[in-house]
Parts: sequence; structure tokens; C-alpha cells
Amino acid sequence: MTATVALLLPWLAGAVWTYWLVSRNERWNWAIVAGHGYVLGLFIMTLCIRMWDAAGLQLQFGGIAGLLAGVTLLGAALIKLQPGQPAAAAPSPTMPAWKKAIIAVLLALIAYRYFTIFQEIILRPLFPWDAWMNWAPKAIVWFEHKSMVPFAAQQVWLNAPASELVHIEGAKNAWRYPIGVPLVQLWGMLALGTNDSTLIYLPWGMIALAMGLALYGHLKLLGHSTLIAVVAGYLLLSMPFVNVHSALAGYADLWVGVAYGMGILTIMEWNASRSWPYTILAVLMALFCALLKTPGIIMGGFIVAILATTFFPVSRTVMIGFFVMLTLTITYAFIFGIHLNLQGIGDISISSNIIALPFIGSFPLQFHDVSIAMTNTMLFMINWNIIWYFLAPALLISIFKQPAVMLYSIELRATSVTLGFIFFVYYFTGRYEFANDYTQVNRALIYAILPVLLLILQVPGVAQCRDLKA
Repeated sequence: MTATVALLLPWLAGAVWTYWLVSRNERWNWAIVAGHGYVLGLFIMTLCIRMWDAAGLQLQFGGIAGLLAGVTLLGAALIKLQPGQPAAAAPSPTMPAWKKAIIAVLLALIAYRYFTIFQEIILRPLFPWDAWMNWAPKAIVWFEHKSMVPFAAQQVWLNAPASELVHIEGAKNAWRYPIGVPLVQLWGMLALGTNDSTLIYLPWGMIALAMGLALYGHLKLLGHSTLIAVVAGYLLLSMPFVNVHSALAGYADLWVGVAYGMGILTIMEWNASRSWPYTILAVLMALFCALLKTPGIIMGGFIVAILATTFFPVSRTVMIGFFVMLTLTITYAFIFGIHLNLQGIGDISISSNIIALPFIGSFPLQFHDVSIAMTNTMLFMINWNIIWYFLAPALLISIFKQPAVMLYSIELRATSVTLGFIFFVYYFTGRYEFANDYTQVNRALIYAILPVLLLILQVPGVAQCRDLKA
């Protein structure tokens, strides 16, 4: 019973608040409420755990679930108090039988694939090393102590008195990693009364399905046919590495990829309709990104930056001016260096040989040729099906056929900054070794998959499959 509550209550909470936001006009549908609602609900749940612990209360499922239920009822009350009736969802036109048949086959394939993934999670779990080294220890310690006791650096732990509750983790800096994922694990542990149940990891399968629902819902709002939206969902949810990170429950990368992708989807809807609730959803997804993993801080920053660009008219002059300023800034940084001390935040240093950012870390800069590893990962391994083969042709066709649409698109901005960040990290920092041994670069690319898929869908022909017959 408690496992069911733990699985569904955050979803209900997030769906209620998502519905309260988006139902102010007809720019919404059930898939957006369900998809965004699941992720937003988990975010709200982690905040409830933090508030409960900050109040000095012992961590226990009943109390935190009661707090989350109260948040849900507050959202329901606000819906009830809204003046007038909530706007009806965007209508779905009827479809010919052959489209329904194709959609039924694709949905059946998705259902079967995720049935087997949930089987893997529940019956034959394979826990990844990185997850057990960096994420699960926090959740287990907090579960045993019924309190979010602190984690600290190794030297601090060594110098702490024996009576002080201070803990360390495997990776050198894991003690200061964002704690969103451990809190998701902790929620399941508190509900089940144990830290040794595979049911704790069901959200790793659920969040992938939530991403598919959100993609479907947003594509429908943007005018794509039901068939194209379902095909896109199938392409996303059938990618081997998306499946791997659902079945290998415990990693944080899928969570960052989902939150980031949903942030980009909400920006696209805001840019298309100027429906302000989607800006709020975008900011919430940015915050959730930052609370999941250190790279999530960067990805959350990208969401905010891309959102900010939509408030200004984008023209060729503006773009040229932006790239000139960016080039001059980078040149100045590499020649003279930039050093800033931000009160309450920390030091920022950027030069030709090092980059140091608050909450992120310090990274010596040196070029490392990881081209073979990147080529193998993207083109010759089977992690991403053939999506990378489509990217370059899609860009070339779109720029040639509809340059104004493509060059100013949200999809291109998101894809450019995401892939630029990933390539910079592996070509210029010490992380290059994790590209060469293939232990990290594969999962880092998960951040870019949804923006890349959205970019491919802009190809003329695909983008024009927006008929009123679904």
C-alpha cells in the first residue's frame, strides 16, 4: 500500500499543480499534465523532505506524505477557486484507420519494452557502480539515521570527533554533489521501511515514460500530427541508452536529461504561444536540473539562458552582435584572464589554462584529442540507434530550405549549447579520460538527445506534417 502511495502521490501532486498552471488557456493537453506532472511532483516531494528535515523532525513517511498531500490539496483548492471554468484541452481531430493501426503498433512496442524494463528493475536489478558510490550512500545513511546527517570532505571526516555524525562517500567530491537523486531513493526507502527493495527504483522507469508523454504532448500543441508525435515518442523511448539508464536504476544522468529536455519543450511552447505558465515550468525544470547533479547546474543555467533569449527580438544583427561579443570576451579571457569574486557565491576564474566556477569546481584546460572515442560513441556503437546520422543532414537541409526558421529556432540553440558543453568538457578538461575509456561520455550525451530529436523534427517535410486530420 505504501509503495503505491509513494509512486502515485508525487505524480498526483505534480499533475495538480501543472494543471493549475497550464489550464488557463487551451494550450495544454493530458499528456503535458501527466508528463510534466510526474517530474514536477518528484521535485515537490524532494522539497517536502528538505522542509521536514529543516524543521528538525524525524524523517518518516507518514508525516512527509501528509505534507505532500497538503500541497496537493492546496493546488486543488486553487484550481477550484480559479475565476471561470478552466480552458478545455486542445482538441484531437479524428484519424484514418491506417494511422490508428501504426500508432497502435508503436504503442504496443513501447508498452512491451517498458514491461521488460520494469521486470529488470524489480526482478533482476543490476545496480551501477557510480550510483552506489555517489548517490545511494546518502539515501541509506539518512534512512538509517532518520535525519539528513551531513556528508563532508575526507579531511573533515578524519578530523571530526568520533561522536559527530559526519560521513564520506566514494568519489573525492561526492560529499558536495546535489542531493536530488538520493532524496528520490530516500522517499522509496521511507515508504517501504527498508533500503533493500527494488521497488525503490521504479521511478527510473517512470521518468522515461514521463519524458515520452511530455514530448508527445508538446509536439501536438506545436501542430504535429498524432502519428508524428507518437513516432517521435517511440524513437526517443526505444533508444538503447535511454533504456539502459531506466534499467540501470540509480544513475542521475537520465534525470538531468529529462528535466533539461522538458525545460526546452516548455520554452518552445512559450516561444510559440506566449503562454506565460510555461515560463514558470521552464524555471522549475531549471531548478530541478541544478538539484540533481553537478552538470545539472550547467544545464539548468542553459534553460534560463535560452529562456532569456526569447524575451528579445532575434535578428541577424542581434546574432552577429552576440557572437562578436562572445568572441571578444573569450579572447580577453584567454589573453588576460577573468577573475571575479561574487559575495556569497564564490570565485570565478577563466583563463587560457584553467576555468573555476562556484559549485562546479576547478578544471585545468588542455586540448585532448578524443575524436576517435567521440566518433565511435556517436556513430559506430549502438547506444543511440542512428540519431547522430540524421543530425548533420537535418541541419543542412533545414538551413538550405528554411534558414530563417532553423537559425533562430529554440531547438538549434539548445542543441548547440548542449553539444558545445559536452565537447568542451571532453576535449579540454581532465574528463577526457572518461571519453577514451567510454565510462562517461555515453551517458553525458543523454542531455542532448531530446533537443537533437526536436531539431531533426524541424526538417522540411517532417515539420510540414501538421495537418488537421491528426
